[in-house]
Amino acid sequence: MANVLKAVRKINRKPLKHARRQDVLEDKFEGLDGPIDTQHLLISTLLPPAIKKFIKECEREVEHLCGERYKHGKQNQRWGDQKGSIVLANQQVAVPKLRVRSKAGIEVPLKTYEDFQDPRLFDQAVFTEGLKRVSQRDYEKGVMKIANSFGFKKSSVSRRWIKATAGKIEELQKRSLKEMDIRAIFIDGKRFRRHGVIIALGVASDGRKFVLGIFQADSENHESCLELLNDLERRGLPEAGLLFIVDGGSGLNKALKIKYACDDKRRRRAIRIRCHIHKWRNIEKALGDDAHKASALFWGLRDAKDLAEAKVISDRLESVLRDLNMSALESYREAKEDLLVIHELRLSRQLKRLFSTTNPIESLNSLIEEDMRRVKKWKDSEHFQRWLATYCLHSEKKMRRVRGFQALPGLWASLRSLAEDKQFDSTQEAV
Repeated sequence: MANVLKAVRKINRKPLKHARRQDVLEDKFEGLDGPIDTQHLLISTLLPPAIKKFIKECEREVEHLCGERYKHGKQNQRWGDQKGSIVLANQQVAVPKLRVRSKAGIEVPLKTYEDFQDPRLFDQAVFTEGLKRVSQRDYEKGVMKIANSFGFKKSSVSRRWIKATAGKIEELQKRSLKEMDIRAIFIDGKRFRRHGVIIALGVASDGRKFVLGIFQADSENHESCLELLNDLERRGLPEAGLLFIVDGGSGLNKALKIKYACDDKRRRRAIRIRCHIHKWRNIEKALGDDAHKASALFWGLRDAKDLAEAKVISDRLESVLRDLNMSALESYREAKEDLLVIHELRLSRQLKRLFSTTNPIESLNSLIEEDMRRVKKWKDSEHFQRWLATYCLHSEKKMRRVRGFQALPGLWASLRSLAEDKQFDSTQEAV
């Protein structure tokens, strides 16, 4: 049966026919007999009006340069055509390139043809399709169904992807933060196989979230965190009156202590809030089966209507933990001030829930991880950071505006009163 099918195919096979410039101008696509190749299919089926318009514009420019056909006297003359290509509809399309030469034999470029060759259009198309999670390895088969007609191979697409994403690192790491009016910052570390990175996410006055910066580091140590914080400050982050929401990592806490004196109420230039979810997990792990006895009090602490009520609940929680597990009590006391400070800011219910956890930046990390999971191997740090910056900016557009953002200007005022600039030397560790 297989041999019969092969024989039928061989009998039915006809010579391929290619489109000519005159075919395009005269709409003679339908009159061609037999199969046509993919290049002809593109011209005759997908883009005929645009191709016709382009060729007519080229003809008009040639006529302007050389005059009417078969009439002499102009300084230039027609010189036939050759194979060429243009960027059209975000695709590279094979077209005939008309040629003009001066009487001295010098090639005269056609402005119409050069304008349609702008590679930035195709670079943007490659970048957009890449964000749709098309594997670069299978780009020739997937995104451009007619890639072979244009001569796009994996190597050329990869080079254009690199070019399109290279600028994303500078866009993310160099953009000014001053105009964003950022006061609340989430910071967390994330690992992508052997590459570790610290990411900062900020909340603006209008409720939008921005990825402020990244710093590649093997671990979330205080030196790396300080480098990131100093870079954000150089790019316009205020020096005081800030709110940091963290998960309790020792390196980040030490960096905030050194730079902003968060542990000293008299000298602090920033407020630190510990993630309630992370802290409860630590306490829950220590309590084991007795965790349910303290759960209601712990979450009641966060939902208290004011600081006075929160302190009463805190005393009761300490009493319960003292009876159940001293290790759990020490774990709570270690973060007590950073848990209670949320009530000093007099937040609305919606903002209290937002700033009591690190969920926003963990959500960002999940989005980035989902986008980057297709890369099986990072060639080097530059390769990793190009992708990371690209998807940070891409994920930024997906993030929702903060609920209750109308109350953010009031929060900024509270921050300034609680964490004023006290001329603290950020290079020296707070005592």
